[in-house]
Amino acid sequence: MKPSLRRVKAISRKSPPVHGNKQQRRKSSASRATSIMNLRLKILLTLIAVFSLYVVIDAAIQQLVVFPQFVSLEQREATQNLQRCHQAIERDIEHLDFFVHDCASWDDLHQFVVDPKRQLGAEEYVDSMFQDTNLNLLAVIDNEGKVVHRSFRKEGSSKSLDSSIFPTANWPLTHPLLKRGDASVAPKDAAIGGLLMTEYGPIQVAARPILRTGGLSPRHGTLIMGRFLDAKVVKSIADQISVAFTVKPLTGEERPAKNAAVSDSKQRDVPVSITEIDEERLAVESMLLDISGQPILRTHAMVYRNISQTGRVAMRYALGSLLVAAFVVLTILLVLLQNIVISPLTHLSDRASHIGETGDLSVRVNVRRSDEFGNLARHFNGMVDNLADTQSRLIELSRRAGMSDVATGVLHNVGNVMTNVNVLSSSMSNRLERSKLLGLKKSVDLLRAHEHQMNDFLVSDPRGQKLPNYICQVTDHLEIEHLEILEQLQSMSANLQHAGQILEAQQKLATGAQVIESVRPKKLISDAIGMLQASLDGHDVKVKVQCENLPEVRLDRGKVIQVLVNLIANAKDAIKDYDAKNREILIEVTLSDTQELCIEVVDHGCGISSENLEKIFSSGFTTKPLGHGHGLHYCANAARQMKGSLTVQSQGVGLGSSFILSLPNNSVSEAV
Repeated sequence: MKPSLRRVKAISRKSPPVHGNKQQRRKSSASRATSIMNLRLKILLTLIAVFSLYVVIDAAIQQLVVFPQFVSLEQREATQNLQRCHQAIERDIEHLDFFVHDCASWDDLHQFVVDPKRQLGAEEYVDSMFQDTNLNLLAVIDNEGKVVHRSFRKEGSSKSLDSSIFPTANWPLTHPLLKRGDASVAPKDAAIGGLLMTEYGPIQVAARPILRTGGLSPRHGTLIMGRFLDAKVVKSIADQISVAFTVKPLTGEERPAKNAAVSDSKQRDVPVSITEIDEERLAVESMLLDISGQPILRTHAMVYRNISQTGRVAMRYALGSLLVAAFVVLTILLVLLQNIVISPLTHLSDRASHIGETGDLSVRVNVRRSDEFGNLARHFNGMVDNLADTQSRLIELSRRAGMSDVATGVLHNVGNVMTNVNVLSSSMSNRLERSKLLGLKKSVDLLRAHEHQMNDFLVSDPRGQKLPNYICQVTDHLEIEHLEILEQLQSMSANLQHAGQILEAQQKLATGAQVIESVRPKKLISDAIGMLQASLDGHDVKVKVQCENLPEVRLDRGKVIQVLVNLIANAKDAIKDYDAKNREILIEVTLSDTQELCIEVVDHGCGISSENLEKIFSSGFTTKPLGHGHGLHYCANAARQMKGSLTVQSQGVGLGSSFILSLPNNSVSEAV
């Protein structure tokens, strides 16, 4: 079955290119040099990326960890400021309680409760106390809750105020200011104080039992004093603690349920709410509890965010200093890397690139250092020395190997020609040995013996009668034999001439000369077949040529004929032991659209195994018992020298093979 020519062409196109290796090496060397020259930029970008990442991480840590600490500290301080306001109010109540404690231990007050009729200048006493202490409430209640004395009025006013919280006649014993409390507490230590909400606003109150001087029992009533917690008092407290705050009574909706009240009456246990107004202010709110522990007042303080602003400024300075430090460190690192790493590495790279591009092994690296770069430079120079020495030896070995390869190819091609010459020579020798020339000589000798009686001999002698006809037959046979021997001599001459062309071609290649001829493909195939015609006829091998009337192409005729002679000879050897009907070689010649000449030599002989396909063109490889492995190796090299290709395809052992020689028009071979 005939292999596909197109498929073999595709395989040929996929084969790796042979030409342009020097340009590829130069490009790769230039690419490596460019990549190394960019090392400075890579290091710079890497350092910038590292420092940028460090700055970003540090800024994130400052923003997410450090700055929240400033905010937390600021909120704690704001909470403490509001708690200081509460504590200041508590201290104000405590001061009022101290004053009540002192007054409740006066004997005159004790006598006044025991005997109210004595009066003891009560009105003058009350007026004087209101004026001296800025009180708004003064009440004396006996043990049964009866009001002994009650004065409840605003500051600067003499009008008594009515109030359901502070009745004018009797107070219930369950009144928060009259509760006895724990019985285990001594009367002199019993104290009640706090805030109460009245119809006129919140009031600070304190109550103490009325005792004799020194706190001696019995208890004869309760002394109650109070002072409104108005704007004036709040401002006075705010000035004392340097915290601006306001107090506002809670509405009914704002007051929590009774079961949600804070059990501890101390204001510091009340939760604090903090709201950020802007970057400069915080709003802090909480509640004040009355004597029974119920929220009655909302306290509100406006705090300036000095701590967070200070933190922002500190963070900006820290970030700025970090950027400056990063720039300085980056500059120092770049300078150090430039002097320590980049400069010697660039020098080494330049030398290596120069060697790779020019092949000049006389270049050396001048890095005199005792570190790794110095060691690398010394080893690099030693390696270049070894390469130079190896190159010298390889050049000599290559020259010898080239001479050997050329000699082998010449001998192989000349051997193919001489094989056909020997066949022709042997054929002519056999013809001459069987020639009729000896019988003609005997006939001539017989005529010479009867030359004096020639007429009688030719007429009456039986031998003479047959002699003319015999001479005519011998003459015709010798004429035919002469023509055949002449053709064989011409073929032998052509073979010997081709052998001379082979030697001449090798001499021209050695001197760089090339011979490009314009030939017709059909004549090229005919000449190649003619070189082997005697050998083909000797093995009864037929050659079928499929060649259109193609135009002339320009190529190295002698080299192409050498390749074709080898391919046809191999095809003949592959089918010579098969039946006569299979002893046929097909040669198909086509011209592609790209003006590429394709010559396909197909046989149906022994074929090639798959494992041998990859090494069929290797030097020294052969499957013939008496082969040398030089023919196909020479053909592949010759095809590459002519900027073409030689490919092979076979379905396996016994299934024949196909060799395709593809050559560009006007191909110019490379000098070897």
